[in-house]
Amino acid sequence: QDGRLTKPVVAWCIGTCAKMFPFEVQFGHAGALANSTAQTADAKNAALAAAGAIVPTNFNDFAKSIRDTFYNLVETGKLVIAPEPPVPKIPMDYAWAKQLGIVRKPSSFISTISD
Repeated sequence: QDGRLTKPVVAWCIGTCAKMFPFEVQFGHAGALANSTAQTADAKNAALAAAGAIVPTNFNDFAKSIRDTFYNLVETGKLVIAPEPPVPKIPMDYAWAKQLGIVRKPSSFISTISD
């Protein structure tokens, strides 16, 4: 709202369906609960929109909002699409490429924010 962000922000707060349940619903990996009307996803989406973010009317339109924003930036000349760089050739022999330092050892762990 104060103009610090000069690029468009397309946003959506998950959890708008919580009001459809007759019981308290927990959304998010941190176990977030809306303890007041101001903490609901609807209120957060409204605040984002009031601050100038592009907030679709529902989650199903989120991807369309991103696409429309992208094409609008291209059409107005604010964004110039750069050509894709060529895909690097990957050697056939992994051990040889590793020895040359072209590829690294794969990680030994898996990280996810999903439960």
